[in-house]
Amino acid sequence: MGRRVRAGTRAAGGRLRRTAVCAVAVGAAVGGLASCGTDGEVTYAGGTLEELVPEDEKRGREIATESMALLQEAESVRIGVEMNTPKGHQKVSLLMDRDGNCTGTFDAGPAQRGDMIMVGGGSMYVRFSDAALAEIRRMAASRGPETVARVRERTALASGKYLKIPTGPGGGAGRVMPVNSCDLDKFTRAMPGSPGTDDVIEALPESRWHGEDVIPLVENKDKGEDRTSVYVAAKGKPYLLGVEAEENGEIMKMRMSEYGEPVSAVAPTAAETIDISKFGPGGAGLFEV
Repeated sequence: MGRRVRAGTRAAGGRLRRTAVCAVAVGAAVGGLASCGTDGEVTYAGGTLEELVPEDEKRGREIATESMALLQEAESVRIGVEMNTPKGHQKVSLLMDRDGNCTGTFDAGPAQRGDMIMVGGGSMYVRFSDAALAEIRRMAASRGPETVARVRERTALASGKYLKIPTGPGGGAGRVMPVNSCDLDKFTRAMPGSPGTDDVIEALPESRWHGEDVIPLVENKDKGEDRTSVYVAAKGKPYLLGVEAEENGEIMKMRMSEYGEPVSAVAPTAAETIDISKFGPGGAGLFEV
């Protein structure tokens, strides 16, 4: 066993980090591994004693620290997030690297589904699925014949094409799709380098998760509170493979894969592209219904 020093009231950092995981994951940034320990102090004659740390907790901290270091050092990784938000159920899967290259898919509900490409941190290319374009047309149906005609023309123009969207302030990416970042540096900077000094992470026995052999790392396992479960590879290096975080009864699921794989981000040809600046500043009026 290791030793944990109980020196007084717990810091709130674990709870704050869990909230961050659920709040900003779709934006391709995450608060980190969140975990909390017991509030009990071991005291004697007014002093604070050292509490023996079970081996599964000691092992959990070590594995968590190494898995976060591997993610922070990765040159590329695919990050998939699925969660409920005030705007509804959202999913995104992005393969990104340190050079601003990114490819992936997104589904933020009706009229916001498709795939995207970013090349070297420059322009973003977004292609809406046929289902999303059909949903946009259905949304326009109750707005009168003029709107119906305009939306039908523009969705026909966008069918099978990528919308070229400048990034940066005023670029318009935020108006078109929910993903506003393909920055792996930003993602990894948001993660702590190791668990907090007062965090308690328990390593459970090896199991299977989404077809992978994993070691689950959990917090608040027996307390009936919001909890975070982290899954790291059981074979080879302990790469972080997934996170499931519960917040106010809702669950955010995140998966990591394809560590070190090259990102094939190639700009579509001119014939495959529509410049959204033709439809007003930032393309705001492209599919306005």
